[in-house]
Order: sequence, then structure tokens, then C-alpha cells
Amino acid sequence: MLYFWKNANHSAQFFMLQKILFLTLITALLLGCTRDDICAETTATTPKLIIVFNDFVNPTERKTVPNLTVRTTDTNQTVVINATATDSIAIPLRTAADFTRYEFIRDDNTINALSEAYRFGYNREELYVNRACAFKTVYSNLDAIEDDEGTNDWILNVQIENQTVENELEAHITIFH
Repeated sequence: MLYFWKNANHSAQFFMLQKILFLTLITALLLGCTRDDICAETTATTPKLIIVFNDFVNPTERKTVPNLTVRTTDTNQTVVINATATDSIAIPLRTAADFTRYEFIRDDNTINALSEAYRFGYNREELYVNRACAFKTVYSNLDAIEDDEGTNDWILNVQIENQTVENELEAHITIFH
């Protein structure tokens, strides 16, 4: 009987020890995950290039581009914006190169489609944001050069408004058409 009593007491102690270890492990896991392990949506990360479209005749007035498609001119030709009527866009710049090429197609999917390609050049600087978000890229010395000077130009002028792309609160480029 004494043997049973000792084993029962030992089992109860072992069970209690398991509970304490389990609770300690759960507490450590919960305290180990901090808020900075997740990149908050409000944290500024690599900004996109903001382009607005204005009327060439009335330069201060916005002008919508009908059925605008924007795609990269690399071998994959990734479509960034697809046949959208808009007067402003936000497009990403490459973080691993000092330029990005885009083709701007007006009236896409129609017989009146017009296309122009531009090369956006810049200097890149990587800035540390925090542990969760890692790094972001800031672009400076932004310029825009037409890649294919043709006769059916729908873009009549490109004006750099801000040579530094570090936020998405203001336009960096105005395209007049």
C-alpha cells in the first residue's frame, strides 16, 4: 500500500511539473512575438512612382487617359495597369537596377491604340526601416527619356515635378497629352 501511495504522489508531482512547463512554454512564445515582427501597413516602404496626366492645351488641368495600359518593356512584359481610364497612376520602379522601362498604351484594345515607351533613370539608396519591414529603396535624380521617338506620339511632354521618390503623397512626374 505504501508503494502505491508513493507512486501516486510521484505521478501527481510529475503531472504538476508538466503543467508548469507547458504554461512556461506558452508564456515564452506569447512574449517572444512582439509587435515589431509584423510590418504595419502604415509603415512607409519602397514608394511607387506617382504620375499625373494633364491637358497639353490647359497645363494646370488634369486630363483622363482613356483605356490606359502600362506594362514593362522587358522580356516578360508585365502589365502593371490594364485598360483603365485614369488621370493618375502609381507604378513601381525596379529596386535592383538604375532604370525602369515602361510602355504607355492609350486607347488599348481599340483600333486607335497609341503606344510610347519611356525609360525612367534614377539613383537608388537602401534605407533600413525596422526589423519587420527590413529595407526600403529611395530614388533620387529621377529623369524620363522617351525610348522610341515616333510619329504617333500621344505624350506631348513629360515634366519631372520631384526628382526624389521617397513618398507617395505627391506627384513625381506630369505627363501632358
